[in-house]
Amino acid sequence: MALDYQKARENMVDGQIHTAGVVSEGILQSFSTVPRELFLPEKLRGVAYVDESLPMGKGRHLLEPMVHAKMLQAARLQPNDVVLDIGVGAGYSSAILSPLVTTVVALDDNKRYLDKAARLWDKLGSCNVVAIEREMTRGTPEHAPFSLIFINGAIGHIPRELTDQLGSGGRLLTVLNPDGGSLGQAVLVEKTGDTHASVTRLFDASVPYLPGFEPAGAFSF
Repeated sequence: MALDYQKARENMVDGQIHTAGVVSEGILQSFSTVPRELFLPEKLRGVAYVDESLPMGKGRHLLEPMVHAKMLQAARLQPNDVVLDIGVGAGYSSAILSPLVTTVVALDDNKRYLDKAARLWDKLGSCNVVAIEREMTRGTPEHAPFSLIFINGAIGHIPRELTDQLGSGGRLLTVLNPDGGSLGQAVLVEKTGDTHASVTRLFDASVPYLPGFEPAGAFSF
């Protein structure tokens, strides 16, 4: 019998996301409607809604739904936000953000993934997402400032090159894991003024590193 993906989405939202304290109606609605399975390789679609990060290949992962949703809630999304979404892979995170903000700049260094993402965004009507292909650690300063930067994976340190691309009051969400251990911490970086940024530790999270963002001496698989 074919898997009922709609029911699986509802179970993900009710059993993983809502029970973890995510109460934003917009975020819950987006996770309820975006078909997560379409963004995975065919062989993984049957486990699209499990409560863990899922590998897409080339070091890209779909973040664990609970971690993803809690980070977005901590970002305090606003309808006028312009978001830099880093390490999008096949584009799921950008599709989740699309109905919640004004513009999503989806950054990845893998053209094959971005081509697939563009097809899926078109299918889903995510017309406010713009794909940029380039080295992910650089961000895209020519499109700055951003009100939000979201990094789809763990990082070893918070790059100044990215925080410089936040506007005043801008936020950056990621999982910080400086020592290569199995557990990192989801963090909210908030920029005040032109240079100062504060870091708030949100919750523990086990998330794979995004390629290029590993700490020195660590490897991403």
